[in-house]
Amino acid sequence: MTALVLVAVVATVLTTAAFLVAARDRAPGDARHARGASSMARVLAPLAGLALAGALLVPVLPPADVGWSVVALWASTVVWVPVTSRWSAPGHASWALSASTGLAYVVAMALWTASSGLSGLSVVGAWALWALEVAAFVLVLAYGWEIHDALGSRTWRRRLGRGAGPAPVGADEHHPFVSIHVPSHREPPDMVIATLRSLLDLDYPAYEVLLVDNNTDDDALVAPVEAFCRAHPEVLRFHRLLDWPGFKSGALNYAEAHSDPRTELIAVVDADYQVDPGWLRDTVGAFADPAVAFVQTPQDYRDWTGSQYLRSLYYSYDYFFAVSQPSRDERNSAIFGGTMGLVRREALRDVGGWDEWCVTEDAELSLRLLARGWSGHHVDRTFGRGVMPLTFEALKRQRFRWCFGGMQILKRHWRILMPWHRGTRLDLAQRVGYLNGGIQWLGDLVGLLFSLLVVLSLVDLALGAGLVVRRLSGLLVLAVPALVLVGLARAVAVVKAVGRDATWRDAAGAFIIWLSLGWVVAMACVRGLVEPKGVFLRTPKVRGDVHWFQAVRAHLVEVGLAVVALASAAAGVATRPGWVTVGLTGLLVVPVAGWLAAPAHSIAAMRADLPADLRRRRTAEWARGWWGPRARTSLATVAGAGALAAVVVLLVQPTSHESPRTAAVPRVGPSPTHQSSARHATGTSSSTTSSTTVPAGVAPVGVTTSSTSTSAASSSTSPSSTSRAAATSPTPSGSPTTVPSPTSAGSPTSVGSPTSVGSPTSRPTRTTPTHRPTTTKHP
Repeated sequence: MTALVLVAVVATVLTTAAFLVAARDRAPGDARHARGASSMARVLAPLAGLALAGALLVPVLPPADVGWSVVALWASTVVWVPVTSRWSAPGHASWALSASTGLAYVVAMALWTASSGLSGLSVVGAWALWALEVAAFVLVLAYGWEIHDALGSRTWRRRLGRGAGPAPVGADEHHPFVSIHVPSHREPPDMVIATLRSLLDLDYPAYEVLLVDNNTDDDALVAPVEAFCRAHPEVLRFHRLLDWPGFKSGALNYAEAHSDPRTELIAVVDADYQVDPGWLRDTVGAFADPAVAFVQTPQDYRDWTGSQYLRSLYYSYDYFFAVSQPSRDERNSAIFGGTMGLVRREALRDVGGWDEWCVTEDAELSLRLLARGWSGHHVDRTFGRGVMPLTFEALKRQRFRWCFGGMQILKRHWRILMPWHRGTRLDLAQRVGYLNGGIQWLGDLVGLLFSLLVVLSLVDLALGAGLVVRRLSGLLVLAVPALVLVGLARAVAVVKAVGRDATWRDAAGAFIIWLSLGWVVAMACVRGLVEPKGVFLRTPKVRGDVHWFQAVRAHLVEVGLAVVALASAAAGVATRPGWVTVGLTGLLVVPVAGWLAAPAHSIAAMRADLPADLRRRRTAEWARGWWGPRARTSLATVAGAGALAAVVVLLVQPTSHESPRTAAVPRVGPSPTHQSSARHATGTSSSTTSSTTVPAGVAPVGVTTSSTSTSAASSSTSPSSTSRAAATSPTPSGSPTTVPSPTSAGSPTSVGSPTSVGSPTSRPTRTTPTHRPTTTKHP
């Protein structure tokens, strides 16, 4: 199993690199109608990466093991051939091997956990950690599928966009009447008027614009907009709502009820957008198909080139409309994103209008429409540009709302997304698409849990025997980097997908912005799952003359997490120096960078160069917000956070001294005889009261340590023991050169099993060969 996982990991790295190189000049928005790679090309494509991976690993693995691993992995990729018929050969190879690698790992870890010999809470914790790794594997598949589908597809069956959009409505054809709804709340009047001016210039003969001001209590903001609407009564209608329930969706329901009776289509435009004249003319043609309920165009932005922060933020936004939406649209599972979208009025009424319980009413509406048998389209062409959140605090509020709404949708509609549910007209691909989009929000929560596991493991290593690390880190060391690599893949995908103007610095900045939002998204996941209704995220007001102290105060949680992580790493390095501590500390580099980036982004946003009107908007951005109430943290949220803390403690169990019967990852490298000579050279007795085998990724596998005292952990981490062992053998147990890849998780066999390289036929002598290791009690 070790050879299988190692070959899979190396082959996946090689094929993914080849896929990204091949896709670097392909934009997923291009409507390409070339044929996908032939079945034979896709069947054979993974063999190139597997053959090269095998050649690289033959010097360190038995050739026979490498051979059967290559054959088994290649056979596993064939099952994806019918699914990837639209893809290129490199895309198929990269995706299929990525899926096989993850599956091989979770199976190997399940086998190891089942044969580890743990009992009681220890085995419960081990299985809980395995379940967490399965969740990470599912998230890798969710992100990976969209990336491979968007960048690897050679042909699109449903694409509407560049070069293949709906036919513009001709002068002699029927022009469906469109009612454009512009909801507004405490927006600067000059910005709203600029939006209305752009709508007055639309090249379309049959439409109206309803400006619905919702619960703005400042007359100075409302009066100029009302006066402008009264000056253009032929198109513009002004409505002011005070103490109106339902927030944005309540305002939209009001607008629908007061639309012109001739209305066939309803369009939504945010109050900060400037719309191209051809928007309606070039999109309403998609509604010639009576089954189409909605059409969504990209939500694009303007005035983002004035600073590196805004450039990075722009490309972080563009991922969804450049990667996720094209992939989902191909299977009729695109979402309706609200602004710059159109919906058929008949379909909206068919499902009961906008739901006011959900804070992301637009995405929720599209799911209900598809479940009723309607269809939707995403159009890969920008028709309008708005303004991104101009402060980092506003960005956090927006991302909190999006994630909270995603969790609300999962809570309310998860049953109809299950493959066995029969009370809906969603097909399997649509269910998978919406499940895929929903669970992706959980990635930051899973990443936070893994980071906390590493922190607590370092604390346990510093204050105790570190037995928790020896028991579980073989699993931990792979899971956290896997999530990091998923994020990096997303950043690379953005660079390749959104446009040729993006630089590597832009992509890296977008990735850091995602990381810096991890805490608020994780919190939104928990609160969205346990809170009965939407709540408003409180963020401190940050003024234009922001300094570091103010920025740190505005992001105390993120800074606190970073300080705790750094302190745990420092304590581990000071008390248990060695490769174990260095490896675990390395796992915290990326999350700590994200947490510390939050206050830096707060300063960068406030110092970004903007036009005068946007500077005025930025100073008042803290006051705007569509939804509430600003509730205190509820008992349900406290209970949810407590449950997560209990899970972390259960996984780590810092007071437990029970260790597994075998290592999580069998040793790759020198034979057991080298281990024996190293033990004698360092004066370690081969007859101990019990033996503890250290999993890979924690210390070199195969180190057998005395468990009569808390010094058991030090034999795997102490530099002195390592140097003494090195004097006897060039590759002894304890030498840093023998540390296998943390991704070589696999076989539940013990050290020196027939799969090890140095002595494939010998069997090592075990101190406790037939029974569970005795429990060690520390004084």
